[in-house]
Amino acid sequence: MKNKIIRLLLVVAVIFAFTGCSSDISTSADKQTREVVDLKGRKVTIPKEVDKVISSYMPATNLVFTVGGQDKLVAVSTKDKKNKFFKSLCPNMDQVVDIGGKNPGLNMETVAASNPDVVIMFPDKESENTCKQLEEQGIPAVVIDPENIEDMKKSTLLVGEVLGKEKQAAEVIKYYDDTIHMIENRLKKIPVQDRKKVYMAGGHGLLSTCSKDMYQHFIIEKAGGIDVAGELSGGWNSISTEQLINWNPDIMVSVRYCNEGEPDLIKANNQLESINAVKNDEVYKFPSNLGPWDVPEPKSVLGILWLSKTMYPELFSDIDLKKEFDHFHSKFYGKSFTELGGIVDEKNSCRESK
Repeated sequence: MKNKIIRLLLVVAVIFAFTGCSSDISTSADKQTREVVDLKGRKVTIPKEVDKVISSYMPATNLVFTVGGQDKLVAVSTKDKKNKFFKSLCPNMDQVVDIGGKNPGLNMETVAASNPDVVIMFPDKESENTCKQLEEQGIPAVVIDPENIEDMKKSTLLVGEVLGKEKQAAEVIKYYDDTIHMIENRLKKIPVQDRKKVYMAGGHGLLSTCSKDMYQHFIIEKAGGIDVAGELSGGWNSISTEQLINWNPDIMVSVRYCNEGEPDLIKANNQLESINAVKNDEVYKFPSNLGPWDVPEPKSVLGILWLSKTMYPELFSDIDLKKEFDHFHSKFYGKSFTELGGIVDEKNSCRESK
């Protein structure tokens, strides 16, 4: 019996020699990890449970809120702290740490001091160096890249996976896909050659427009329009007044953040009076005061639905846009569009019939 006890004590001593004290074993269990693959194809090891996340730019923050993970945010970009929509959803947004942003760059000391479980990064070249710096400090970095419809959906599902919000992420994408499918089915009644030509005034003023590489181009196409600038490439392109007149769009629509984008100003511009959109009073602006609805995030499906009804009101006469906006926000943000202070700009929005 005595020898058995001695042998047992020796085994316990060997175990402690290799594993340390019991508190260390518990700590090891607490630090269980898992692997995710980001939109750059990088395999990233993150904690099994992510409780603290940093979002480095607005599209990432949009996705964090959309999948219901805002309670995990410990730091965001400077622009995000000032964002009206985020603040309406998260009254404590002012207390979330400011870590700079995509431009001019992240404050790495502040990022490290926030002690995040993961940082959600933007996809440009500079992010490669930033990811390396973060990983050298033991901070995982996951890159999203929601610049087209498929990558936007992949990015949403990835953020859901990272934050443990897979169910809501999947529900958001289902809503997005179901709405797009409904729009496409109705648009089958209009031959491609009869669809309306659309000009979208972009981020740098009336004479800047999206290229075929931008998410805004996909919005026009999915809404049933023909993008007059669809042959351009790159980002926002500057064009001449003569080019716009030559394109002669049936519909002109400006993004929410467009300088010189107010429909009344566009229609009052004598240089544009020969354009069909101006002659036929078909000049609009994205209608929501709570966000642009043209940027790469699931909420942009509301912008697509709005643009479809704007162009083809007879096909969507049964769709109550305000009701749909309220439903989406209630379902995924916990408060309706109206409860959040959302206002649809009726003056610059679509008309029920032509």
